[in-house]
Amino acid sequence: MDDDGMLGQGTFELDVDLLQGIDLASLTEPRLHQLLEAGFRARLAERKRPAPEPRVARAIGLNTLQGADEHDLREALHVLAAWLRSPTETPSPAKRSRFDRPEGTGQLPVPRCLTTALAPRACGLCSDPIKTGDEMGRFRPLKPPLDRTFIPMSWLCRHCLFDRREQPRRRDLIIRVFHHLLAGSAVGLNPKECAVLHTWLDNPAIRQTTAWQLDPLDATMVRLATSVAEDKPTTWIAYPTALTALRSMAAAEPDRTETRLLQDVLQHITEWEINPSGIETRRYGTGTPYRQQILRTTARQTRLSELGGPFFLHRSFDPTEESSEGADEEREDA
Repeated sequence: MDDDGMLGQGTFELDVDLLQGIDLASLTEPRLHQLLEAGFRARLAERKRPAPEPRVARAIGLNTLQGADEHDLREALHVLAAWLRSPTETPSPAKRSRFDRPEGTGQLPVPRCLTTALAPRACGLCSDPIKTGDEMGRFRPLKPPLDRTFIPMSWLCRHCLFDRREQPRRRDLIIRVFHHLLAGSAVGLNPKECAVLHTWLDNPAIRQTTAWQLDPLDATMVRLATSVAEDKPTTWIAYPTALTALRSMAAAEPDRTETRLLQDVLQHITEWEINPSGIETRRYGTGTPYRQQILRTTARQTRLSELGGPFFLHRSFDPTEESSEGADEEREDA
């Protein structure tokens, strides 16, 4: 290996210390493929059967590694490294069906797979720590035309896979608002998210902020309460209204645990408005590609800018609509 812990261009010698000193997050797809090829050769040199590639693919919820993205390739390396360290312990296949999920408007689509983390990392959405041995998973790839606007989320914690819309936390709500605005969309909330936002905004200190005084949210509060009472599948909050809510909450509660995340979101929104990096609008326009480029060139990196986006966080479907489990698995707007 060369000095930075990565493989040299012509090096394919690997042992059980496959990932020692390597920052997988910094590696691009070609480097990840090099490491995998080297690991497979090391496995085959020790034992020809079972064939390593199919076992590793099934361990991360895929039929084959062909076409795997960088997130899957990194996890495949963790699986392969564990196998090299314990050659007699064949990787277990990831769980790919029969998940216990919430019902109604709090339900998210069936994930592609659920597996056990072999190394600690942060959730690819909420950034909560995923410890070794914790469950984690990924959603299925989006289909056209959504795949042209939204980027895939990486490995997520169990809460973000199943419960973030049924038991939304305040930071789940902030993250949802951020990705809707990054995509240039109004913010779609289900009844439980409306309840969280209504409770948060129902605070005299928030009503006294400059942001609220300039753009009162009284009518929005009525809409939120009505949506909760009527269990309305989706309530749409316009971009300016969502921005007022964010600014009001950040100004009124400077000591809350969510305040840093609120400030990060507002930082990026301000950057979209003033374009401090001088992004060429002739090249990127003023829509999602422009906002994505602003994120990439921000002067102060945040967890949001590191993860990128926008992510498609899924709208609620009307529970009165008939749908089968098979249709639900293919649903892109569930």
